[in-house]
Amino acid sequence: MANITFMQEKKTDFQPKKKVQKILVVDDDQSIHEITNMGLKAMDFSEFDIEVFNARSAAEAKEILAQEDNIALALIDVVMDTPTAGLDLVNYIRNDLDNKLIRLIIRTGQANDFPQMHVIQHYDINDFKEKTELTLERLYTTVRTSVKQFEQLIELHNKHEETYRQLTTNPLTRLPNRIKLIEDFSKKSNQTLILIDIIGFSIINDTNGYSVGDFVLKELGGFLTSMYSSSFNVYHLNNDLFALATTADRLDDLIVTVDKIKDDISKLHIITNNFNKSIETTIGVAYQTEEDVMRKAELALKEARNTGRNQIKFYSNDLKIIQQINNTNRWAPIIKYGLEHDGLMAYAQPIHRVHDRSIYKYELLVRLKHEGTVYAPHHFLAAAKNSGQLYNIFKFMFAQGCKLAAKTAHRFSINISDCELRNEGLLLFITACIKKYAVDPKLLSLEILEYNAISHSAEIKEVLIAVHALGIELIVDDFGVQCSNFGQTEHLPISTLKIDGSYIQNVHESINSQIVVKTIQTFAREKGLKLIAEFVCNEEVFEKVKELGIEYVQGYYLSEPAPFDADNLLQTL
Repeated sequence: MANITFMQEKKTDFQPKKKVQKILVVDDDQSIHEITNMGLKAMDFSEFDIEVFNARSAAEAKEILAQEDNIALALIDVVMDTPTAGLDLVNYIRNDLDNKLIRLIIRTGQANDFPQMHVIQHYDINDFKEKTELTLERLYTTVRTSVKQFEQLIELHNKHEETYRQLTTNPLTRLPNRIKLIEDFSKKSNQTLILIDIIGFSIINDTNGYSVGDFVLKELGGFLTSMYSSSFNVYHLNNDLFALATTADRLDDLIVTVDKIKDDISKLHIITNNFNKSIETTIGVAYQTEEDVMRKAELALKEARNTGRNQIKFYSNDLKIIQQINNTNRWAPIIKYGLEHDGLMAYAQPIHRVHDRSIYKYELLVRLKHEGTVYAPHHFLAAAKNSGQLYNIFKFMFAQGCKLAAKTAHRFSINISDCELRNEGLLLFITACIKKYAVDPKLLSLEILEYNAISHSAEIKEVLIAVHALGIELIVDDFGVQCSNFGQTEHLPISTLKIDGSYIQNVHESINSQIVVKTIQTFAREKGLKLIAEFVCNEEVFEKVKELGIEYVQGYYLSEPAPFDADNLLQTL
């Protein structure tokens, strides 16, 4: 086997260095090699130089192909050590090596034995030549055309590779992204995926600037790569979310491994500009699963977030988040059907004056009737929120409140959460509903659920102020669970506080509950706010609430929720 390089003679004037293109000649006839080499040496290609590799058999050709990259053209004889050695070599190059770029030209002296049409149809070649027809001129044309085609294919291939790299790489950390992770998982099974979420990353951006946030991400990406790339593929999925995917079929001691990863990250101290901190993470893990590994890991991560800070959760079928999804899947179509076919009902529970137990107002409470059974909201309200139907339920309940208040002149309260308060059409709907039923808005109240932390939203504050300007009373529900409640009364036109039932239901025997209620009562008196005690479940609780000076009470001891009949009010409540 010979390796001959043909280079142009040196000239005194500076000449730009031309690219060298490789040509492979495969033939068992030594004279063919000599003639071909002589012809190629005599040729002058202005755009490139050539380097020729000679193989006397298919086996020698395979050795050269294994050692040399980017061979542009192969001139291949058919009959060598076997009658179809050249054609078998073509299949090897195209299929086994998966090389679609090299230009392959069959050059045979037994054209009658291998009809040109048949070979072209059944083998992935670029041309078919008889040895006798490859004159010097035609050889020149064949080589030049083939090399130019190869160069064009290489250019297209490189552009494709660059586009693919950009598509599958996070531009900041240069780590593979979510698209690459999904692609990799489509090729493997029985994988373990660890999702790592930085706690409070948005705060880092807000307080230190995006340049510091970017630095934190790059530092963590580099840390994960340096520490775990021997056992895991490292990905940066988006923003503050990273992933580790196992490279081995099985990962032993998973719990210990994940705990160590979390501990290692907590010891990473990041210093830049005015930032000098370690970071905390939440981790979700899907272990050795063949199906939906990404979804399962994301469910575990969501469960970890819901559980609290610095948590690790492993996917299993009993995760609360899965139960929540199943609950939503069950109830969402039932709620939708109820909204469309009069399945929703407005129950009313009176709020009584303590001193004489007379009815002060009513709280409207939603119920859902399905297949003959009436369901309380704890069955379906979370599903309504998750499926985006909570606002439509509020609209139904508010309309019922307007209609009943207009007909009876009694006061009615309707519950509202931040889901409804963030809806752009809320204020317009409330205004239109009041007008439709010609109701005095002073008969209406909105009970704002405490856990929505409304005091932190400027948009919600504006909506509530506008609603109050219509004449509607604002009540804070479940008061006392979150310290943010006290701040809410400072900047919002709140007139009434409803003390959370957890402090009321055992207030007759719990010293701690009595202290909390007394504190709220003192605060309300100083602020000029009315107080309602809910969950008044027996006489002892009622008497204790009365002793503590609470003005209004609500609970099963006095009245249970019931369907409201405006025409026969006293009999139904």
